Amino acid sequence: MKISNILITTLILFSAACGTKSDHGHSHGTGEGEHTHDHEADHKEQEDFKVNEEETTETADESSENESTVETKEQENEVTITVPAKKGVEYKFHLKQYEKLTYEWTSESPLYFDLHGEPLDYEQTKYFESFAVATSDKMKGILTVPFEGSHGWYWKNNSDADVKVTLKTNGNYKILGLKQ
Repeated sequence: MKISNILITTLILFSAACGTKSDHGHSHGTGEGEHTHDHEADHKEQEDFKVNEEETTETADESSENESTVETKEQENEVTITVPAKKGVEYKFHLKQYEKLTYEWTSESPLYFDLHGEPLDYEQTKYFESFAVATSDKMKGILTVPFEGSHGWYWKNNSDADVKVTLKTNGNYKILGLKQ
């Protein structure tokens, strides 16, 4: 009984620390003061990204992401993404509700990241949910998504040099790729 209460309290505190907002910006405590990133600004900032996909994949167009008929398929992929110096990039997947995404990513040096998801009606509601927010050079796990929509990572490179991220994924999804 005590362990359950501790786990629930920890989860509540973690959720409060990560937080969600129902507008277009995120606000997260990072241990280095408050950090905010704006989805709209992130999309504009990603114009000079580089990506090297080792498997051929399709990229969803904007209209298909907003429909619940997006086709997903069981697959395994690996991609190398370059996060430019002093910039951020967002790499996403479309998953249906309760699907699992198995992932592992590593980077050449630590990056601030936000693993989050946006439901199909994001453009109307501006609701998103952050699942993990930290600074690290690696992460591995399985994410079971609570709603259908766009899910993935925002990586921010605060260094003066470009940083490469290698992301390996497995699951039933459609790759949306780098969001612009």
